[in-house]
Amino acid sequence: MRNKVLVIEDEPIIGEMMCILLEMEGYKVVSLSDTAWARRKLEANDIALVMLDLNLGGENGQSMCSYIKQQPDFKDIPVILVSGSTDLEKIAADCGADDYLAKPFDLKDFVSKVNKWTGAGAAA
Repeated sequence: MRNKVLVIEDEPIIGEMMCILLEMEGYKVVSLSDTAWARRKLEANDIALVMLDLNLGGENGQSMCSYIKQQPDFKDIPVILVSGSTDLEKIAADCGADDYLAKPFDLKDFVSKVNKWTGAGAAA
């Protein structure tokens, strides 16, 4: 089972917290703040899940999610949007995200959603 999660978050503290939570659950994590690098990382074809912030510098998360979902090689990778936006549910539906998580999020909800979309827990 693939257990690598790509975190695309431009706020260092939030990104670091997400990485720590994922690593504690046994996931391998790649954390990036730039969608250009994230696109390159997706090419490796070893990502099980993308955790994607909406408000990034440069390309926004909605555009990145649409890109992922339109690519034949990536469209089956689950994408969870993470944002404090009040329109998060609609934005997630519009760009094809598989799920969303509103900031600030509950730690149990975070872990539960990750486990759900990666096929339960990751092997430590």
